[in-house]
Amino acid sequence: MQLEDMLFPECTLVHVKADRKEDVIWRLYEKLLQNGRIKESFYDAVLEREKEYPTGLKFEEWEVAIPHVSPEHVLASTVAIAVLDEPIEFKRMDDDSFVHVKVVFNIALGKDGKQIEILQDIMAIFSNSEKMERIVNAESPEEVISIIKG
Repeated sequence: MQLEDMLFPECTLVHVKADRKEDVIWRLYEKLLQNGRIKESFYDAVLEREKEYPTGLKFEEWEVAIPHVSPEHVLASTVAIAVLDEPIEFKRMDDDSFVHVKVVFNIALGKDGKQIEILQDIMAIFSNSEKMERIVNAESPEEVISIIKG
C-alpha cells in the first residue's frame, strides 16, 4: 500500500483552529472514526504513545507532527491530515524541546501497511519546502491531497 492510497478528502482538514495538540488529534480521530477507518481505542492510544514517544519534528522551514499508533487500533490504513491556521505545540521526538506545528499527519496504519515506506514518503513531503508551503496554503482537502500526490 502506497501513501497515495491512504489519503481521503473526508479525513483531511484545512483551516483547523485548535488550542492544543489534544484538540487537533481529537478532530482527526472523529473524522477517522466517522469514516470507519479506526477503532474507538485509537484516540487514547495516540495520546498515550505521544506521551512516551513524542512525534514533533523540526525541518529547515517547517515544524510538523506525525502522531501514530500500533495496528490493533486501526481498521483500514489511512493518513488523516490537519492543516492548522495557527501553530500548536508538540514535543519533539529527538529532544525535550517543543515545536510549533502547522501540519499534522495522523498515521493510522493497519497490519497491511508498510510503516518504513510510508514514513519515508511523508518525510520527503516535509523536507520539500515548496510542497509544504502549498499544503499550508491549501483551501480544500482535495487540494492538499492533489499537492501530495503531485
